[in-house]
Amino acid sequence: MTHVGIANAAGATLCLALSIGLALPAPGAEGGAPLARREASRATEPEVVRQHGQDGIVDAGGRFIALRRYVRIASTSTLADGLLLALCEPDRIIAFTQPSREHEPIGYRYSGKPTLRGPGELEALLALGPDLVLASGVVAGRDRIARMRDAGLTVFDLGEMRGLASLLPNVVTIATLLGRAQTGRELAARFEQRMRRLAAAVPERERPRGLYVSLFGDVLYGGTYGSSYHDVLTAAGVKDAAAERYEGWPRYTPEMLLALDPELIVTHHGMARSLCAHPGLEQLSACREQRIVELDGALLGDPGLAMLEAAESLFDAVHPSPSSGLP
Repeated sequence: MTHVGIANAAGATLCLALSIGLALPAPGAEGGAPLARREASRATEPEVVRQHGQDGIVDAGGRFIALRRYVRIASTSTLADGLLLALCEPDRIIAFTQPSREHEPIGYRYSGKPTLRGPGELEALLALGPDLVLASGVVAGRDRIARMRDAGLTVFDLGEMRGLASLLPNVVTIATLLGRAQTGRELAARFEQRMRRLAAAVPERERPRGLYVSLFGDVLYGGTYGSSYHDVLTAAGVKDAAAERYEGWPRYTPEMLLALDPELIVTHHGMARSLCAHPGLEQLSACREQRIVELDGALLGDPGLAMLEAAESLFDAVHPSPSSGLP
């Protein structure tokens, strides 16, 4: 791939990351947050509270959203796109996101509906007349959510995307908003079971030490404990080497990666060559031994239900066996 091609791929990946609600480190930040291990939230029930004579639930930003039958639902988050497909009647959905529509080979699932590039398209949203907007309110998106609300829209903030720890509760929360809470509980339970069953197929001693890393321009970013990347690696039978020291979405220096020295690297299609050509990284064990797995960037970066497909694809690449018998 040419340098221009690499830059374009990186830019597209970064745009997708921002659209789906990933909180990338601020410029100049390195290493991510200090480790603070916690038990991941599972499919917890949203607390139903009563305000002004109505039952409702409180979103990630602390806003009360009434429980009623919403019939014109717009999504500004790729996470919400996938969950609406799984949980909602098609005639109640009025818009998906453009990144989901452009995601090959599954973009066809989102055809036939208007698409939005994100919560910044206020005029397009207002023209559609939604009675509920689903958004992922990372720091960069909170101002946009405020502008949507100032314009009179009802917006439910799903909060940051933190892998299974946020996905499973959000499945039940969105299902509750749709009036289908039990369906959401069942979907969350099945999804978690399948992720755990896949992970259980590989004994701890057979798991290679690996990590996710990608290039945005010439900057090295990762995704580890507290992100969907960590959950995908774990389910695929890979020991996340970055989780030994970092959390969230660390920004790496070559020295940090050399200190971790994973035996396996997971990255996006077309990035293996550019990663190992990055100054200093040619000394990584994974580069020397050419143990780099490239996966579709949109699939790998999706913090929603596509995590299972990403984990299965990675499992097949890392533990190839005709008799593996994936669940």
